[in-house]
Amino acid sequence: MLYYRRMSPKRRAAAGFTLIELLVVIAIIGILSTIAVVSMVRARASAKEAKAKGDIDAIRTAVSLLEDATGKWPNGCPPNATANPEVYVDGAQAGLESAPTVGDQGNGCVWTAQDVANWKGPYVTVAKDPWDTSYYFDPDYTPYANCGSQTARPETVAVLSFGPNKAGPNAYDCDDIFIEIR
Repeated sequence: MLYYRRMSPKRRAAAGFTLIELLVVIAIIGILSTIAVVSMVRARASAKEAKAKGDIDAIRTAVSLLEDATGKWPNGCPPNATANPEVYVDGAQAGLESAPTVGDQGNGCVWTAQDVANWKGPYVTVAKDPWDTSYYFDPDYTPYANCGSQTARPETVAVLSFGPNKAGPNAYDCDDIFIEIR
């Protein structure tokens, strides 16, 4: 015959956790870890968006400085021209990061020798957005085009990032981050 001895409460506490107690603790740690990871992912996304907005604001200022110095917008275009002179901000002929070269850029956009002589840049050194895509200057940007959740707005002059999905020129959508020049 087997003899079972009852443990005293002190000895039972010293014996360790039961399987159910361990499972409950592991479940709680798992839930807390999941909440922390989700919060961190959201915080990173918000930080990237905030950085892009700050960069775009700096680029808007650079466009104004370029216009003051040369009388031209990026790509050598006359201010307020909307004849498709879109350009990546880090492009050599944009004139924001480095001095452009004299020449016709097409669509009525020209860098003259006098424009290049008046250039006092670099006006900005930010070339890529947080998603590693070049920022874009578009004088005929249509905000929220191809966006089902918001109505498209009239064309405007804007500096933009194509956002997390990196949809390029003329594939504008809801995740674009932009700021209007005027």
